[in-house]
Amino acid sequence: MKRVFITIALIFGALLTVAQVEAKEPVKIIFDTDMGNDVDDVVALDMLYKYVDEGTIDLLGILSSKREIGSIKFIDAMNTIYGYPNIPVGIAKTYPDEKYVCIDKKLNYADYTVAQHNYPHTIKDWDAVEDGYKLLRRLLSKEEDGSVTLVMVGFSTNLVRMLDSKADEYSELDGKSLLAKKLDKVVIMAGNFHEKKKEYNVWNDHYAAVRFYAECPVPMLFTDVVLGKSVLYPYQAVYEGFKYVDNHPLVVAFHYYAQMPYNRPLWDPTAVLFAAEGHKGYASLTKRGYVTVDQKSITDFTEDKSSNRQYYLVNDKQRAAIVRRIVELTMRTPKNLQ
Repeated sequence: MKRVFITIALIFGALLTVAQVEAKEPVKIIFDTDMGNDVDDVVALDMLYKYVDEGTIDLLGILSSKREIGSIKFIDAMNTIYGYPNIPVGIAKTYPDEKYVCIDKKLNYADYTVAQHNYPHTIKDWDAVEDGYKLLRRLLSKEEDGSVTLVMVGFSTNLVRMLDSKADEYSELDGKSLLAKKLDKVVIMAGNFHEKKKEYNVWNDHYAAVRFYAECPVPMLFTDVVLGKSVLYPYQAVYEGFKYVDNHPLVVAFHYYAQMPYNRPLWDPTAVLFAAEGHKGYASLTKRGYVTVDQKSITDFTEDKSSNRQYYLVNDKQRAAIVRRIVELTMRTPKNLQ
């Protein structure tokens, strides 16, 4: 009998050890988006909430690299609807000496969506929304060293301002040092390493991209435009997956952005997927190298083992796995609305 109890204890102990090994701490993520330019940002944001629901990530904050306040209103509505009203948001504020002009003549989908529907909001004073780089400093200062993943799917505006920032009430470190101390890596949707063409997130703030890609003090993993347009979000998911809320912001955005039905490239969602789950089973990584941006905003990758930049590559099997996972994730009803 004693041997039986010892055997059971050993088995239970082994199972407990396996469970402890498999139990992972949530990935701490800060999301930097240009919400309002392309609707794939909305899919990416939906994924982030679903990852929070299942305990895969801890979403520390959301930054917008757009200056239009509609971008923040859209994000705040999503935060509130999904049951995460306390996730802080920041915006790349327009400074007095800037000559920033919205490129799109047509009202972008973020502005349109929040103007057309009376969504619940948490933020009461839009003018009081924090400057993006300042929010980033505040969030990073509270976290353990090397513990945060930055998912960047818009322009590099907030991050260049962060590089240039000085010691403040949150940290005695300058911006670059604070990034180096607190970030684990940056997973970024940007660049075009295959077609030698300029890419939207690069040329929209060319100066910021040149500087951040060169000066970012931590590893950068790029999912580029060619990868993103090789995996498509099926329009059927838009029709079927978001019926738990009347006039869901994602559905309204898709309908306004272009005439439905259409399948949309999963540029930004791939960055979220790789950051939250890792790339195993979904992609491979190139060797290390440098990423440079020329005067025409064309990105180039040069292998160099002394660098810490890489980009993701996918085959047909991995593309199918990416689409399956993103559709499965986004088709879930949010935990707060079940």
